Amino acid sequence: MVMKLGRLAVAVAASLALMVGSSAGAPVVRSHNQAWPERVVLREPMGLYSSVVSAGFVYGVVSLTQRPERGPYRLERWSLLSGRVRKGPLFSVGDISVAAGEVWVFGLTGSQSRLPHLFEVDPGRLTITRTLALPKPSYANPVVAIPAARDRSVWIGSYRTLRRIDTRTGKTLGQTRVPAHLAVWDLALDPSSRHLYVALATEAKGGASGVTVLEYDARNGHLLARAAARPPLSYSVAGAGLTAVPGGVWASFRTGSEGLTIHLRQHDLALQPPPTTRIASTPPNGLFHWVMSASTIYGGDALWQATDGGIVACLNPATGKVRARERVPAFHEPGFLAVDPTHHRLFGLEAAGLVQITPPAACWR
Repeated sequence: MVMKLGRLAVAVAASLALMVGSSAGAPVVRSHNQAWPERVVLREPMGLYSSVVSAGFVYGVVSLTQRPERGPYRLERWSLLSGRVRKGPLFSVGDISVAAGEVWVFGLTGSQSRLPHLFEVDPGRLTITRTLALPKPSYANPVVAIPAARDRSVWIGSYRTLRRIDTRTGKTLGQTRVPAHLAVWDLALDPSSRHLYVALATEAKGGASGVTVLEYDARNGHLLARAAARPPLSYSVAGAGLTAVPGGVWASFRTGSEGLTIHLRQHDLALQPPPTTRIASTPPNGLFHWVMSASTIYGGDALWQATDGGIVACLNPATGKVRARERVPAFHEPGFLAVDPTHHRLFGLEAAGLVQITPPAACWR
């Protein structure tokens, strides 16, 4: 799962390889650098608050007001091949994801009650399949849904509850509570679908602080490991974004105006290279120690990272060794990244819309 640090979110499914040939409107080709050429493949619709790409379509939640952060929102779907638009139902919440072949619209309502809602939507008909009740949080922590591959189920994290849902029936397959005084911040499932990683924040009056990372058995919800609450995890202001890879998980978190990206090993969540325990006392280097924001994703046997200022890199997911690195203007404010390993392309968002980047051959294994 990608660390969410911006207003827009993009996640591209494996079927993305089928979709980008022609797109709605003429693609804008830009040649800021020859090593990582980029182009805009779909311009951002007005009022778009969040979006996700899957199987040749962009699913977007569009605000009906002049302020995208405020609802009500309408779910819309755009074809990247024909540009055709289909409009769906209205929602009071504005976050969106694709998991286990379904579209999920979720978030906290803007009302005084701040109640969390999660809606399962049929991606073809754009009709609501079911609405799931979620526990009311003590603060505005994220509501997260992610896929548990192969078996058509999702893990949902909300406040202090982790719940596994069968998307075909809506039946709860398993449920667990996180430790006391902690609340779910982010979730990530490893490529084998056997290990669920959870980033939690400590509840504080009016908000949250710090970060704890737990590892669960994704099949039965049993707790397997807990990361030690010492540097560098103790530097987190609140929560962390997680990206699971074979053999472990990468965590990115703010330490103030700066932030860190670290690697934790599977089974015991021990800190792995690079040696980020010393980074907090050194100047930001733009990669593992960055300024303002960063995002990561796994795909094509690489960990991809974008940091504030437009630095994009591909890394060995097990060691953190940089395979290639470049400054890409499209990511001067890191958007989410997405990977098409079949055609060796990378996708993300900038102000103009959905951007395609072609990384060098060194990135791919």
